[in-house]
Amino acid sequence: MPTKQTPLVETLPYAAGQTRTLALPRSGSIHHLDLRLQIQYDVTNGDPGYDQDFLAKLIAGLAIRDGQGHTWWSCGDGRQLYWWDYLLYRGMVRMDAMSVAVANDNLAEAFFPIHFGVNPLNSFDPTAGIPALELGQLALEVTWRDAETLVTTAANFAVDAATITVTPAELTGPEYQAVRRSMLRPMVRWERYDIAAAQGELGIHRELPAGNILRQTALLVLDADGTRMDYIAGDRDVTEVGLVKVLENTVPFREAWQTLRGRNQGRYGLPAMTGWEGVAMLNWGQVAGDVAMDLRARLPGQDVIGFTTVDTGGDIYLLHLAYAQV
Repeated sequence: MPTKQTPLVETLPYAAGQTRTLALPRSGSIHHLDLRLQIQYDVTNGDPGYDQDFLAKLIAGLAIRDGQGHTWWSCGDGRQLYWWDYLLYRGMVRMDAMSVAVANDNLAEAFFPIHFGVNPLNSFDPTAGIPALELGQLALEVTWRDAETLVTTAANFAVDAATITVTPAELTGPEYQAVRRSMLRPMVRWERYDIAAAQGELGIHRELPAGNILRQTALLVLDADGTRMDYIAGDRDVTEVGLVKVLENTVPFREAWQTLRGRNQGRYGLPAMTGWEGVAMLNWGQVAGDVAMDLRARLPGQDVIGFTTVDTGGDIYLLHLAYAQV
C-alpha cells in the first residue's frame, strides 16, 4: 500500500510536568500528523477558573527529533501550534470549552494538526516531508504542564486522565521513492522574546532562519498576565511588524499589527478579530513576491523580523516554518 494514514496504537499519556515520547513510523516519508488531545476531569465545589486556551496551554512544548540529534519540528507552547492551525484551517480547528459545572468525568477535546507542506488540506502533500525511512529513529516528544497550575482554584479541579492520539500520514513504497529526492525537508523552529522595554521604529530584532527557504512565521503575542494581547481592548505590546535587511540597511516591509491581522482575516476567511486576539501570520512569499522567501544564500543576522512595542512585560512567541532543500 503506497499511502497510509492510521492512528498509532500507542498514545502520549498525561503526566504533570513531564515529557512523554512516542516513536513514529519509519516506513517511508511523513507529511502530516494529526494530534487529538482528550481529557477526562472532575469539577468540585465550583468554577476552577481556567486559564485562557486551557487545552492548548496544557501542552508546554512539542518536538519531532531523530536519533542523530536533529530537530525537524518544534514549538515552545501548545498555543503556538493551535493558533497556527487556526489560521491555516480558517478557524475550523476544535478546542472545547472547559466545563464549570460541578460534575465528575467531564470530557473535552482539542485537535492539533502538524502539516509540513504547502497545502494543509492534503495530508499526503508531497512538497515537504520527513524522510523517516532513512533515519535510525524518529520520535514525537510532548512536554505536559501541570493542569492544576492552569486554574485559579486548584481544589476545584482534578485531571482523571488525558492522552494524545497521533495519526501520521505517510507515503510509502513507490510513492515515497518518487518524491524522496524532490520533497523539501521541514525546518520548524520557535523562539520566545520577553518584551522587557518599549522599542520604537522596529527596534526589536529577531533573526530569521538563514540558509533556508522561509515560508511563514506565526506570531503569538501574550500580555503581561499571560493572556493573548487584545489590541482592540487597548493592549499595545506589539504595534508594528517588519522585515529588516541588516546588511543592506533597508526595511522592505513594514506593517501595523492590526493591518497584518486584517490581511490574515481576508486571506484565511476568519471570523471577527475578537475571536483570535494576539495572533498573526507573516507569509513571507507575499513579502518577497514569490511562494516563499529564499534565504539560502544569506548569513545569520542579515535578515531579521522587527517589532515596534509599547507595553512591556509580555512575550512574543515566533514559530518559523522553513524548508531545507537536498
